[in-house]
Amino acid sequence: MVNLIPMRALITTANLIVGKSGATTSAGSSIGLSTTEDRIRFNKLRQGADLIVIGGNTARREPYKRTPIPLYILTHAKVRLQPKNQLAKQFSTSATDLFNEIRSSFPPLDSAEPIRVLVEAGPTLLQSLIDLSLIDNLYLTTNLEKDGENQILVESLISSFQLVNREVIQECQFDYYRKP
Repeated sequence: MVNLIPMRALITTANLIVGKSGATTSAGSSIGLSTTEDRIRFNKLRQGADLIVIGGNTARREPYKRTPIPLYILTHAKVRLQPKNQLAKQFSTSATDLFNEIRSSFPPLDSAEPIRVLVEAGPTLLQSLIDLSLIDNLYLTTNLEKDGENQILVESLISSFQLVNREVIQECQFDYYRKP
């Protein structure tokens, strides 16, 4: 008789910052759009997460050399983080298969607690995860003063979510959305 361990639930939260016209980068990185308040909120989200999921482009462009929790990189081309992040694992699979892998093998395996996944991916991977209905919560920061390149249509990103909370602090608007 095979004793199957039930797959754990995931609570997936995504975080993204955009400029005033939907830019996702400034000078090639999201850091150029960020503010002190945005970084404070970003770090709070990380403190409440069990692992981080990013895509290959994010791994190449953003500073992921060190992370406080495991980092899962969903990519079809190998990424070299220098110096090597000891908590990083790379996966060349579908997003659905990656999330199933997390459910079935993320330690501790015998826990009934849900796994809290923080998605810090760029807009392309994030939109595909939203389209697959894999994102439960979305935190969207809009820098109302700065802008940059790689514009997206924010409306398409948030169309399947309900706005729960909105705050404007200094030059940023902080929106929290939840999947209905």
